[in-house]
Amino acid sequence: MAPYDDTTGETRFDSFHVFRTPFKKIGDHDIEVGILVPKDLKPGKHPLIVKFHGGGLVYGDCLFAKWIAAWFIPFIHRNNAITVLPNYRLTPEHTGNDILEDLTDFWAWFNGGGVEKFLASQNISAELDYDRVLASGDSAGGYMAIQLGLTRPKGEIKAVLAQYPMTTFARRKPDTAGLGGELPPPTSFIDEHMASVQPGAVISSAVPPARSNLSLALDAHGRFNDYFGTGRRLWPITAIEDAKHMPPTYIIHGEQDRAVVVGDTKAFVKKAEELLPGVEVRLDVRDDNRDHGFDIDMKEDEEPWLKESLKWVEERWLA
Repeated sequence: MAPYDDTTGETRFDSFHVFRTPFKKIGDHDIEVGILVPKDLKPGKHPLIVKFHGGGLVYGDCLFAKWIAAWFIPFIHRNNAITVLPNYRLTPEHTGNDILEDLTDFWAWFNGGGVEKFLASQNISAELDYDRVLASGDSAGGYMAIQLGLTRPKGEIKAVLAQYPMTTFARRKPDTAGLGGELPPPTSFIDEHMASVQPGAVISSAVPPARSNLSLALDAHGRFNDYFGTGRRLWPITAIEDAKHMPPTYIIHGEQDRAVVVGDTKAFVKKAEELLPGVEVRLDVRDDNRDHGFDIDMKEDEEPWLKESLKWVEERWLA
């Protein structure tokens, strides 16, 4: 078994120095970023992972360890990487344009030395390798990672690793249960929530399970886009039409995913290959009743397909 391979949601971050700091302020509200520095950090230049959290663009938090897959921990350590995990504003209080604005502002902070300055304030001296940046994320985080890859100049993102990404808006039938077995609340639940929102409120973190029912309701009653908005730039499936390039991209998805339709991912990959000849996209669709988040407890050494695919990612990220 690989070192650090045997962690749980409760112990996922035990091998890291864990930090949290603002990268942006809106009024009195800090939008924060988490930073994971391995306790066994070796000397040298450190490649970077930018890891976005999931939650349907409605809930989640940058340092919610239970949503980071077990296999990700040895992956970080063996590559001597520093991981940067941004929060972003959440819908329905905020629009897709607001969220993409946060993505742009995070990238300016990141490229402007924000990580080094913060680590220096914590007496950590580390040379960061901006020529080797991996964008990663699960579900809504996969959406963010792909959007970053499609919009940054060629070479700024060396590779993308996306787990069951939202390439278009999520939807479900009103009688489809969530991952915890709960049925979506009625559409009035959304109206009541919005009526309770204070004018000017900024929401950029909601630790699960907070707001999970809100996410279910928005998807089940077809009201997500009422708040998130529509437009070509807002979703990878249409943003790819204006893209000039796409970094090498690896995508994992479960065939029986109830939260993010696997057909959306297949359609995105097909479109990318048609519009960007020569693009490198590797899609692993896993069957055996694999649902959303199926890989959370996976260990790389027990899954040969995963081991091989992560090697593919490393070869492109660290080239």
